[in-house]
Amino acid sequence: MLQSMRDKAKSWVTVVVVAIIAFMMAITGLETLAPNPNNPTVASVNGQDITRAQLAQALEQQRRMLIQQMGDQFDPSMIDEGIFKNAVLQSLIDRSLQLQDAEKQGMDIGQDALDRMIVSMPEFQQDGRFDQARFQMLVRNFGMTPLQFKQMLKEENLLIQLRSGFSASEFVTDAEMQKLSALENQTRDIAWLTLPAAPVRDAVVPSEEEIKAYYENNKENYMTPEEVVVNYIELSRADLAKSVAIDGDDIAVEYQQRIDSLKEDKGERQQVASILIATGEKRTPAEAEKRAKDIRRQLEQGKDFAAIAKKYSDDAVTASKGGDMGIVESGFFGDAFDDAVAELKVGDVSQPVETDYGMQILKLIAREEAKLPTLEQLRDDIVDSLKTRAVEDLFLDKSRQLADISFEAADLVQPAEQFGLEIKSSEAFGRDGGLGIASNPKVVKAAFSDDVLNLGANSEIIELSPESVAVIRVKEHHKPELIALDDVKGGITTALKKQTAYEQLQEKTGKLIAAIKSGDAEKVAKDENLQWQESKGVSRGQTGIPRQLLNKAFKMPHPGSDSVVLDSAELPNGDMAIISLSRVYAGAYTSEEREKMKGLLQYIAGSNGRNTYGEYLQSLKNSGDVQIKTNDE
Repeated sequence: MLQSMRDKAKSWVTVVVVAIIAFMMAITGLETLAPNPNNPTVASVNGQDITRAQLAQALEQQRRMLIQQMGDQFDPSMIDEGIFKNAVLQSLIDRSLQLQDAEKQGMDIGQDALDRMIVSMPEFQQDGRFDQARFQMLVRNFGMTPLQFKQMLKEENLLIQLRSGFSASEFVTDAEMQKLSALENQTRDIAWLTLPAAPVRDAVVPSEEEIKAYYENNKENYMTPEEVVVNYIELSRADLAKSVAIDGDDIAVEYQQRIDSLKEDKGERQQVASILIATGEKRTPAEAEKRAKDIRRQLEQGKDFAAIAKKYSDDAVTASKGGDMGIVESGFFGDAFDDAVAELKVGDVSQPVETDYGMQILKLIAREEAKLPTLEQLRDDIVDSLKTRAVEDLFLDKSRQLADISFEAADLVQPAEQFGLEIKSSEAFGRDGGLGIASNPKVVKAAFSDDVLNLGANSEIIELSPESVAVIRVKEHHKPELIALDDVKGGITTALKKQTAYEQLQEKTGKLIAAIKSGDAEKVAKDENLQWQESKGVSRGQTGIPRQLLNKAFKMPHPGSDSVVLDSAELPNGDMAIISLSRVYAGAYTSEEREKMKGLLQYIAGSNGRNTYGEYLQSLKNSGDVQIKTNDE
């Protein structure tokens, strides 16, 4: 039961829990609470098993997340299944280790706190208030009961507490902040002159011999790309669906099956009221049973059920409504609950029943009459459903046939004629893919495989998407060829000009640095018809100075009290800058700077916390008994 819930309760963890709860449901599902002895284990963590089904669910959920993130760019063939499986298994092991350690440390979350979290979750609210029917529906959609949901919620919050405990325990001291501020806000006195590259490049005239030598030594850079053109045939579900006809008898059978299912489902829906006498934190089972019997005697004496529920029920949510739980469905509150309700007629009140939540006294308020749709109301949906099923089987069957026939065929003509498919041709594409069908990495991989490219065979069947498959065959193979020298001469000339200019500038830079060290920088600059520029107290983010020059200036070592440090940096346009660093000033640490640095300091503390948390997790692995069944398939 949703014991002690508060309609307006709030919890700081709710936002986080809601964001992750669906993911964790898919990972652990019901396996956590009801392990199947016939379900093989893939790992054991201090004696606690992780089953094959849990791992399979986690793998599937991770794939779905990748598909959602990458969309059409997702390609399953790019995933190394071994690495992927191991990573997911390790995450399940980590989760198990942490939950075990939390229990060992005595960490726990009370039922009242869990109830308040559930009540405050917007997913379970209607018009700003907790709605029990909505809660039941959504939890059922997760494939869980309320107890299982609360257990999962408890585990997730314990993990959050563990992680936040480490991140919250880390901090940056005032001394560290001062050092960080001194470094982050450091300024420097610099000067520089720039050797322009353009005049040097323009003066370089590569000879024919140099151009030819460069061409001969770099032929691998002047090859045409290897490309193929493929023919292909495509089999799709959409095309197959056009040929599927649905028989009227099949529609009638499907309709009757749906009606029977609806009757069974709707027949189990009933409106129930409950008086809960909780056990556990409030009282022992014996005390609860005695209290329940006393309440039952009051009801036998003619007292109003709703009034008694408001006065005595420990379920605050339903008590305020006279015990009314709304419409409940079989299987949701356990077998004992269902059995007791099944024996009641409308208006009857049960004897005290021991359920998963304590002792309950139940009253059947109403049984919902089934409102069944007509055949005409369901016809379109039934036809679509039957077509989907028929196409599913037909698509799989046709895909297998296409694979077999294409493998044996000498070309695509035979399978195309047999399946009524059109042979299409792609545009030329290389190993990096291309347009149309060549944008699919699986097609590119198949096209450049040895069997298809070199032996001229039809490809194996390729899944283009869940809705279609294809078979390809190379039509044209354009092998790499050396491009004529005349066609690349201009590019080679430019490359030689840049290379020679760079070498000359490097040599000149070295000479000028030596001259500056032994003489007057401004005179050296004047002699070279260059401008010596100075800037005092520049910061790391200074504007108006080339970024490469500024980065190098802040990497240069501190100069002595009566000396300067010289170095050089190449600029994006090829110019060469000679930099002089004369003084370094530590950044000031003021209250204003402290405020500015708050975000950075929080990031550093958080990073330290994550590192500490990682060390904690590794210590659990080192000290724990973790066994992985590597041969499990």
